[in-house]
Amino acid sequence: MAYFIVVPLLVLVVAPLVHVLVDRSPARRTRRRVVELWLLWVVAGGGAQSIFGGIGHIGPYAPEIAEGIGFAHTPFQWEVGWADIAVGLLGVLSIWNRGSFLTAAVIAAAVLFWGDAIGHFMQWFGHGNTAPGNVWAIPVDVLQPLAAIGLLIAYRRGERSP
Repeated sequence: MAYFIVVPLLVLVVAPLVHVLVDRSPARRTRRRVVELWLLWVVAGGGAQSIFGGIGHIGPYAPEIAEGIGFAHTPFQWEVGWADIAVGLLGVLSIWNRGSFLTAAVIAAAVLFWGDAIGHFMQWFGHGNTAPGNVWAIPVDVLQPLAAIGLLIAYRRGERSP
């Protein structure tokens, strides 16, 4: 279950770092541009990961995914999968929609993933669910929206700077 940590780390940390280093924009390496690139990778890259996760919940391996989280495969997994896909799509579409749409994508991701994190904590401490898919989902569910909110605030503040 190390991929719960390794893949998001690569997408959400290494990819924006490389993007900043190879950026050819006239505004490259300005504080605002660096924040913008990191924000887009966290929101859109995280969105892509959410879409893949959602497909996993509704696809042919859904029973195995439920088992890896410590749950039984139920019809509710179908609903969670589509919610993940919807929020992920908002994140990906933020590449082309930076205004209030980007803010909405960050809010939706924060509500969904922090809600997921609370559920994982409740399962872990309330029901002893130590399945790797339950426990190892928590860091990303907590940190990704936190990073997105912090970067969005910095990005919006940069809009007001001369």
